[in-house]
Amino acid sequence: MLDFFRSRKEKALRHKVQEAIKGNNREELCMLLSENKACKLIRKTDGIFLHGCLLNAVGANRSECIEELLKAGVKPCYEQRRNTLMHAIFTEQVSILRLLLEYGANPDAGLRLKQPLYYAANFADLTCFRMLLLYGADPDYNCSHRDFLNSYPDFPSLLGMCLANNYEVQFVELLIQFGANMYLPDIQKTRIQVDNDAAKLLDREMVHPRSLMSQCRIAIRRSMKQVGKLGLIDQLEIPKRLLRYLQYHDELDNTEKLPRYYAERNKVYCCFPEHNLV
Repeated sequence: MLDFFRSRKEKALRHKVQEAIKGNNREELCMLLSENKACKLIRKTDGIFLHGCLLNAVGANRSECIEELLKAGVKPCYEQRRNTLMHAIFTEQVSILRLLLEYGANPDAGLRLKQPLYYAANFADLTCFRMLLLYGADPDYNCSHRDFLNSYPDFPSLLGMCLANNYEVQFVELLIQFGANMYLPDIQKTRIQVDNDAAKLLDREMVHPRSLMSQCRIAIRRSMKQVGKLGLIDQLEIPKRLLRYLQYHDELDNTEKLPRYYAERNKVYCCFPEHNLV
């Protein structure tokens, strides 16, 4: 009986939160989240409680409500449900993608092939692709999951996928700059089979190994990611010029849309005119 009443109260709280999000009422949402009951439920469920509300807020492009939910401790990305990061990429919400990543969303979170980096490359969204890498996305993400490799032995790495699908050279360049392994068997096999700008770039990079500065940048970022401090790079007590280098401010730092971006978006809109899932 107690569980029944507890469940009804939780549903009522969720409904109120949903209504506040629907009306884009930040003040009401903040008041609801500050209540002792909401705080306890969020802590008790390790931030999973109200994750569905967060996903709806992302779908409705309610950035202020999203920030309030994240501040209250709602988990920014829950892998066992629809992925908020991929939803933000799918609906072209770059500012919300950054907000989710800033609050600790796992840039590699996904199910099998449905990785955020894969989606960004598939949609030719260079801005989201670069942002995911900046916040620690693994450029060799599928190479570190043995179960995945055992299930899909012939599926290429992300770099191999970009080569095989003739994706723009900018994606391959970013992957290399962020430390992607250029010597994986599937990449070598694909490189021989294709003749495009990306393959030519890869040939040049393999002949001329990364500079010491580039290797140091990759090593520093990987070390900070391992201890969960990648988001604190700006607080390092080093010259600003080095900070800019660590944050890749001078590499492909633009928001220009690639021609394929519009073609892929048109496919989505034609197939799914109701692409907003909320």
